[in-house]
Order: sequence, then C-alpha cells, then structure tokens
Amino acid sequence: MTDDYAATGWQAGVGAVLMLLLTIAVVSDIRQRRIPNVLVLVTLVAGVLFHSLGPQASGAGGLFSMQPGPLGGWRALGGALAGLLLFLPFYVLRLLGAGDVKLLAAVGAFAGTAAFLNIALWVLLAGGVLALARMAWTGNAGLVLFNVRAIVGQRLPGRRVDVDVSTRTAWRMPYAVAIASGVVAYGAWILGGHTPWLDF
Repeated sequence: MTDDYAATGWQAGVGAVLMLLLTIAVVSDIRQRRIPNVLVLVTLVAGVLFHSLGPQASGAGGLFSMQPGPLGGWRALGGALAGLLLFLPFYVLRLLGAGDVKLLAAVGAFAGTAAFLNIALWVLLAGGVLALARMAWTGNAGLVLFNVRAIVGQRLPGRRVDVDVSTRTAWRMPYAVAIASGVVAYGAWILGGHTPWLDF
C-alpha cells in the first residue's frame, strides 16, 4: 500500500467519522436544542487521535487538503484551541450557545488551525444564510433586530438596557446545522480543486 493510497483512505475514513458525529449533533440540536458534552468530547478526542495515529505521509496537509494526511496531535489541539478562542466572544455576546462553541472547537481538532480558520468563514456564512432564510420564512425580522440591538446595548459602557433578551426570542436556530453545513461546503470547495480563502 502506497503512502498516497493510505493517506487517501485515511481522509475518507476520518471524513466519514466527522460527518457522522456532526449528523448526531445536528439531530440533537434540532430535537433538544442542545449538543451533549459527551458528543463534543468524543469528537475532540477522535480528531486528536486520528491526527496522532494516522499513516505517515510526506507533505500531509490534514483532512481538508488535496494532500491529505495526519497533522499530528499538537496541531490538532491547536485547531481545537483556535476554534475555542475564535468563537468564545460569540458565546460571551450570547450569539452562540456553549455547546455550539465546544462543537466548533472539536471540529478544529479534525481540521487543524489553518483549515479551521477557513471553515469558520464558511460556518459564519452558512449561519447568516440560514438566519436570513428563517427570518424571511417567519416574518420576524423586527424581533431579531430588536434582540441584536438589545444584546449590543447591554455590552456598551454607560448603556442600560432593561430588557431580558432571553425572554424575547424570535427563534434560536440550531447552530449545529450551520456548523455541519459550513464543514461540508468547505470540504466540497477544497476537494473540488479550489484554493482556501485564507491560504497560509
């Protein structure tokens, strides 16, 4: 078995596992509006292990690469840290739930830092498209904009907002859908022969 063949098999297998885990997260988020911690932990550990124990390949670029192969455990952990740090402010602003941020960090373990930064752009794009589609479908754009203004107002110095945003919700999108959509879209983009938007 050649290194290239082993690396391609590794990419297909690891990609299938990631898609399975994201599908479980999507189903859970849609049904229960939560992503279980055990699922996040399994995803994180799987990402690190796949990159630590996979077949050695020269020039390995990770899961989302035309030169696939494991990046190594430390680089997988770097991707997880990038996911956590990049999306933690969204949790602080109450734009994302804790489970969403933890799932994004776990996806970072599968992707590595460079690929995850690109995935983040696709996830945000997918989230925006889904949110706009939902607002158009339900006709509650005014309430969504009110919530955004209230959230931002609570964070500005000298501003007092007397609204509890948690009691005025337009609809909390199961963000695992956007995460999975962004991962799939980025994977299709790369495997279609396109270059990453952020090329390191």
